[in-house]
Amino acid sequence: MYSRQTDKLQIPVELSRHVVTNGLEKSFAIYLYLKFHSSGKIHKDAPAFQSIKKDLGINTNRTYKKHFQKLLDLKWICLSENSGLYYVHSFDRIRLEHQFKGRQATTLYYKNIKKLKAFLVGTILGAAVNGQKYFWEVVIKRKLRSVANKRDATSPARAYADRPKPEYYGLSLPEIAGLLGCKKTRASQLRQLAAKAGFIQTRHRFMELTRLAKADHNIREQLYELYPQYKNKIRFTQVVPKGKRKTKVEATIVVAVQLHDEIIPKLQFKSISKFNNLVVAPQIKKAVTNRINEAAKIAA
Repeated sequence: MYSRQTDKLQIPVELSRHVVTNGLEKSFAIYLYLKFHSSGKIHKDAPAFQSIKKDLGINTNRTYKKHFQKLLDLKWICLSENSGLYYVHSFDRIRLEHQFKGRQATTLYYKNIKKLKAFLVGTILGAAVNGQKYFWEVVIKRKLRSVANKRDATSPARAYADRPKPEYYGLSLPEIAGLLGCKKTRASQLRQLAAKAGFIQTRHRFMELTRLAKADHNIREQLYELYPQYKNKIRFTQVVPKGKRKTKVEATIVVAVQLHDEIIPKLQFKSISKFNNLVVAPQIKKAVTNRINEAAKIAA
């Protein structure tokens, strides 16, 4: 038998975004599994390698080898031929390799490793929504406070005072698609996946346009002419007063525009080490820096 070294890991948000936008989820699941079951070194004959495919739901050896090889190509893990040990590189080293300087991370519990796709999507969307909240509730207040303490009434920060704070925080499908690097239809599916897994909560939001006493089959086209920006977003809902029967006389038809959903993050976000303070051996830092500089020269 073998035991896990830890039941939770702090996954950098930028790394989560990199994994999703580059289609590395299955390779990343293998990498995380090895981190859960080792302290950074694991022998190639360790019991964990006997159960990894079953535990991660990987059906074939071919699929497993393909995604394991990807980790070797990325240098997220490496094998010492002499000792037979795989070295599972740290998040700090990966952050250094990819120049990830963000300080946000989310907590992944081992029990959720089979829901990794949903977790990563929840991380990305949750971080974006938290960014909105921080901007409106911290940054804006701070800027306005600093302007109030100055005599210069023409400061650009004054412009923030005229910008209304949103009624709720959320993301439109085009925004989600941009964050996840996919099309809108896929973005909607992934948002639902993260919500179903409990990593985010979504609430449908509507803006009422008008109310009708009875059905009007011509009003839809009229509304589209008045509000072309709401094409295919207008909804008709029959509302019956409490205690009344659903009849044509009693019911009211509410005409509303479907807005983007409110998104409520449900993951634990934490701050991790500053980029300049990453715990990486000096020789590795030097080697990585040299590779980055060489790549920059080639690109130039």
